[in-house]
Amino acid sequence: MKTTLFLVVSLILLFVFSCTPPKEESTAVKIENTLKSVSLWSDSLMIDPNEVMASLERINEAIDSIGYPDAGYKLWLVQSDSALDFRFMIEGYWPDQAIYDTIHNHELYKQATKRADEEDEFWESLINTWYNRFTRVK
Repeated sequence: MKTTLFLVVSLILLFVFSCTPPKEESTAVKIENTLKSVSLWSDSLMIDPNEVMASLERINEAIDSIGYPDAGYKLWLVQSDSALDFRFMIEGYWPDQAIYDTIHNHELYKQATKRADEEDEFWESLINTWYNRFTRVK
């Protein structure tokens, strides 16, 4: 009886493990970002950050389409107790200066950065008060 039970359990385990698909190894190459751009924006109208984020997501989709999914923009809401003059920080992350230039000169990027009429009001009310690019020290 114990031998039969052992055989049945062994067969069940063998069946379960043989039906489990093997893990697929990722063939995507992750590009290490060595360039960062940072913009600080003031906002007198208290714009909904989701509106700004929707605009940046459209731009990030274009950057993905160009072939650089590891590059793009992130939106940060500045904590009011840390910098009273700024409301948003937009962080750009880029593999290097050459790819930054390639992306920003690409037609898909240029089309994505053209604002829709409803976006004009909030982008015009935001004042870019500080912009810099940084390279990472290795």
